[in-house]
Amino acid sequence: MMVRLLAPLLCLPVLAFGQTEAGETLPRTEDLFSLAYLGQVALSLALVIGLLVGAMWVIRRLNGVGQAGSGQMRVVSSMGLGQRERAVLVNVGGQHLLLGVAPGRVATLHVFEQPPVADEAPPTPPVSFSEVWSNVMGKKGASS
Repeated sequence: MMVRLLAPLLCLPVLAFGQTEAGETLPRTEDLFSLAYLGQVALSLALVIGLLVGAMWVIRRLNGVGQAGSGQMRVVSSMGLGQRERAVLVNVGGQHLLLGVAPGRVATLHVFEQPPVADEAPPTPPVSFSEVWSNVMGKKGASS
């Protein structure tokens, strides 16, 4: 689906080059460093970044990524066991199930009579991009 949406956007540079006149020449080097041209480049960059942020927002809304589990079923805990295998503790209607998840297969490993972990702790919110960026840039305690 995304490929069909991105295909027209990938064709835009080709369409732009196809609209030049036969007698038109390439811009001079001085014109490339003019304030108007640099402003146009900056606005184009801002537009592309805005489109990327908008696409990520739409994908997140459609896939439900980053939404905390609610209702009758939610993931309590998850742990990687290998490259593609995971053990997942799921709360379904007050009953805790330990599931083994592998590519193409989900198996119930154990059904708990009592909750194995305390549910009093609120779920931790997902880490924001600004926190990750601050950590990468070396400002470990800063948040914006």
